[in-house]
Amino acid sequence: MSQIETYDAVVVGASFAGLAAAGQLSGAGRVLLVDREPIGAGQTSACGTLLAVLERLDAGDALEQVHPRVVLNVAGRRVGFDTTHRPFATFDYATLCQVLASQLGDVQVAVAPFGGIDPDGTLRLGARRVRAAVLIDASGWRRVLARALGAPPLDRAHTSTGVETGTAHAGCALEFWFRPPGRPDGVHWAFPAGDHVREGTASYLAHPHGLKRDLTRFTHVDELPAKAIHGGAFPSRLAEPVTDKVFLVGDAAGQCLPLTGEGIRPALVFGQEAGRQARAVLLGRQDLPTALARYRTAVTRTRPAYRTLEHMQSWALHLPPSVVAHAVRTSASPRLSPLLQAAYWQVANPDTLRAAPDTKATRTLSRVPCTSGPAAHRAEDATDLAACAASCDCPPGTHAPQTAGCCLAP
Repeated sequence: MSQIETYDAVVVGASFAGLAAAGQLSGAGRVLLVDREPIGAGQTSACGTLLAVLERLDAGDALEQVHPRVVLNVAGRRVGFDTTHRPFATFDYATLCQVLASQLGDVQVAVAPFGGIDPDGTLRLGARRVRAAVLIDASGWRRVLARALGAPPLDRAHTSTGVETGTAHAGCALEFWFRPPGRPDGVHWAFPAGDHVREGTASYLAHPHGLKRDLTRFTHVDELPAKAIHGGAFPSRLAEPVTDKVFLVGDAAGQCLPLTGEGIRPALVFGQEAGRQARAVLLGRQDLPTALARYRTAVTRTRPAYRTLEHMQSWALHLPPSVVAHAVRTSASPRLSPLLQAAYWQVANPDTLRAAPDTKATRTLSRVPCTSGPAAHRAEDATDLAACAASCDCPPGTHAPQTAGCCLAP
C-alpha cells in the first residue's frame, strides 16, 4: 500500500472552477490540484464569456475575438442585442487554462483519476493516497468527490446536453437559433473565434436524440469525424454548494446558468469565492464550518436570479414560438436591454475576479468590435483578419453570419 500524503487542501478537477479555486490558495499551505487529464485538455465548452472576465484575470493572451452583438433567431425573427458596454468575447480553451495554471504559484498539480475515499477519509488518486482538511469538488456535473462522501448526484432531469465543432469561417455576432426546425427542444449557435466559428447544437432535455445528426445538418457537412466534435452534459438548476466537509464549485454545484447555458463565468466567480474562503481556513483566520457557511451564503444569494432564468427556460420551451419571439423583441428595446444585461452581469459578477489573491488586474483589452485577439492571431500563423464594422449584419434566412461575407479575411 502506498504511503499516505498529507496536504492542507485538495482540489479535484482542473478546469475553470478548479483552477480558479486553487489559484486563490497559492501561498496559503500545501495544496494539491488533481485531474484525470492534463490542464488544458478535454474541452467541452463553446468558450464564450464576457470580455471583462479575461480582463480581470489578466488573460488577454487567450482572447480570440470581441463581439459587438448577440443575435437571437426565433420563429423567423432575427433580433440583435448591442453589447458595446458589456461586450462578449470568444477565447481559446487551452490558452486560458494555461494562463490560470501560470497563476497557481506553489500549488502542486497532478494528473490522476479520482478513485474514491477510504473509510478513514483518505482520497485515492490513482496510485496515491492523500489526506487533506479542506476539500474542493470541481469535478463537473458528476461531482465525484462529494458523491464519494455521501452527497446525492445532480438531478439529471435538470441537465442539458450540447455538441459542437469548428468550421473554417469568420463572423461578427454571437448568434443563436432558438427552437430551430428539427430541434424544438433546444438551440443552435455560431460563435466566431477569429479564423474559425464554433458551431453547435444543444437540447434542454437530459437525454436528447440526434444531436450529432443535427450538428452535421447545421454545419452543412455530410459527416463530422468524432475527434472534431466535443460537448457533453451541463446543469440547468443551482444545487447545494456545500456538504458537511466539501466546497462544490462550477458544474458540481449546478452553477451553469439556465436558459443561456453559460457556465464558465459562474465557475470562475464561485470557484474563486470558494478558494478565498478556504484560504482563510488555511491561514487560521476562520474555521472550516464558518468558511463553508460563508461560501454557501455567497452562492445562495444568487438563487432568485437562477430561478428566474430557470423559469424563463421553461416558458421559452412551452410557449408558442411567436410569443417567445415577441418577448425577445421586447427585451431588445433600448430601455430594457441595458437593464437586462446589467442584471445578467450581476448573477456572477466578474468584478470579483482576481488574477492572484488580494490583487486586481489593471489590464484593459481592446473593445473594438469584432477585433481578433492574440489567440486567433496565433492560430492563423500571424495572418491578421480584417476588423469588421460594428454594424456587420446579415440578411434574414442565411445559415449563419459568416455566410453573408462580412468579416472574411481578404
